[in-house]
Amino acid sequence: MMGDQQYPIETERGSNARFPARLTIAGTPAHIADLRETLGSQEVAEITLVPLELDESIPAQVIETASCLVIEVDPSVPASLDRLDAVRAAAPRLPRIAALPNASVALVRTLIKQGVADVVALPFDPDEILQASISAAENEARSVTIPGKIAPVIAVVRAVGGSGATTIATHLADELGREEGATRGACLIDLDVQYGAAASAIGLTPRRNLHDLLVAGDRTDGSFLRAVAVEHSSHLSVIAAPDEIVPLETIETDYLLKVIDIAKSEYDYVVLDMPSNWTSWNLSTVLAADQILMVVELNIASLKQAKRRIELFRSFGVESKRISIVVNQVEKKLFRAISLDDVAKTLKQDVLVGITKDSDLLATAQDQGSFVRQIQRKSRFASDIVKLANLVADRSRQEKLA
Repeated sequence: MMGDQQYPIETERGSNARFPARLTIAGTPAHIADLRETLGSQEVAEITLVPLELDESIPAQVIETASCLVIEVDPSVPASLDRLDAVRAAAPRLPRIAALPNASVALVRTLIKQGVADVVALPFDPDEILQASISAAENEARSVTIPGKIAPVIAVVRAVGGSGATTIATHLADELGREEGATRGACLIDLDVQYGAAASAIGLTPRRNLHDLLVAGDRTDGSFLRAVAVEHSSHLSVIAAPDEIVPLETIETDYLLKVIDIAKSEYDYVVLDMPSNWTSWNLSTVLAADQILMVVELNIASLKQAKRRIELFRSFGVESKRISIVVNQVEKKLFRAISLDDVAKTLKQDVLVGITKDSDLLATAQDQGSFVRQIQRKSRFASDIVKLANLVADRSRQEKLA
């Protein structure tokens, strides 16, 4: 049923994020009735609701007029699954979203491998459908308009734990995704497979994570990666660390590097939040990065560990120009025991930027699952992040021209 008014939802996309035009939802009469009730009395202009039994085919007219099609399926009713294939045959470029209750990880992977753009839960949740449909539509547009563009990879490395590297990585990825010309946004991959919390730090609750991509192995492709990545906004997606602690030695280097390579083809920037412990797989990952940002603090312990890590990179042939120092939690003092110049001399590396310490503002942002720019855009911390992102983006552009 078509309506006359729109159904806005508050998201990071803006206060008036709306369903894509001609979004169509085909579900059982009971689930469609529940969705109508959830939406309330107001009619929805963008959505066409199509009540169908699970064994009923999707009408050709519905397929022809839809821009994105949500289809209810039930694994116990083969005809409902056949509808996904029928729609794909009739309209190969039409994004399809499967809706089903209690989907297992194995079934989700199977559906994604068959070309389904995403999977949502039943009963229908307008917020979840909004995010999935917008993502599906954007992914389809990107696949058509920007083929073959390869993103630079920026590895954010911590000298010691607790240095605020994850905060730097998340804010940097957010800002890079907002760079002029970044039409595909940025992807942050949380590689701290034991203690990673990048997603939760910015208010995300992913249904899938890095473990799903690694388990899929050779079957992982761009569609599956985008289905696993959770969108914080139109310019930032996050591949979260596994929910459970994963033994470091179980990570397959080849599969991880493949995940990163796929992300490079799907986004404008790829930012890696690296773990503190070093293994062969995360060393291989860092060595393959285009830029390495070493996050340090102004204390002896941090600089000592940073120097050891930089020497390790150099022993594997990493050129100094690929390594940059980011000094975090810089206090606003006229006189410091250790200056930024001291850091550069000690590490024999240029300091790219110093990030101003603002613990209260960061705590407020994290409590709200937001970025500092959303809380106080003109703060010194936010300005420092913008400066860092601009420098990283400039270096990436220079590398492409070289």
